[in-house]
Amino acid sequence: MRVKHVFSALLLPLLLSCLWTAPAAAGWGEALKAAGDAGAKAAGMSVTPSQIEAAFRELLSMGADSAVESLSRDGGFSKLAATSLSLPDSYQKVAETVAPDLLSNLNSAAEAAVPAVGQLFQKTIKTMEFANPSGLLSGKSDAVTNYFEKSTRPSLADGAAPLIRAALEKTGAGNAVNAVKQLSSLTGTAFDPVDYLTNKTLDSMFLYMAQTEQDVRSGDIATASELLQKVF
Repeated sequence: MRVKHVFSALLLPLLLSCLWTAPAAAGWGEALKAAGDAGAKAAGMSVTPSQIEAAFRELLSMGADSAVESLSRDGGFSKLAATSLSLPDSYQKVAETVAPDLLSNLNSAAEAAVPAVGQLFQKTIKTMEFANPSGLLSGKSDAVTNYFEKSTRPSLADGAAPLIRAALEKTGAGNAVNAVKQLSSLTGTAFDPVDYLTNKTLDSMFLYMAQTEQDVRSGDIATASELLQKVF
């Protein structure tokens, strides 16, 4: 980890905190960043505010790509226990009779939806703002990913749900969804496949992104760019 050399002087964290926590109206945010860059260079700092923000975006983008590559494969969700899909306990035996292919259909739909969800993530990464970058840089091994999730999850869920619904229909899982409704009446347990897959897909994306961040911070990714190596 290269955080130590970034924070060898106390000025940069203070400078970044003051600049990025200040209210930024349209256009004013860029002016603050420019002033921060100039101040950091004048103080002899090794990285500027703009470089740190660019590194955060690159890090998140890399993590999202890794998530899409892993989860969109056949069996991508079932590969890890943390991402594996499941049905409510009360559905298990009934599903074997009413909808024996339900879980398989849900997996297929989730895998098919991931690339489009990944594009949604990339678009969000490009436009989001970062508060207290110095704190994120010196924070826990998944600080940037955690900040991204907390800041964007509601909007990502709103955007991902239609993609999940479309994937369910495209993969022929419509019959499975109808079966779910039957299961709900038979078991007395409500289960919304779109809501479930949306949240499970987001959870899985963030999981892979956090792992990527941890690998970058620890220097375990040989393909990390010069910028990422410089900032982290």
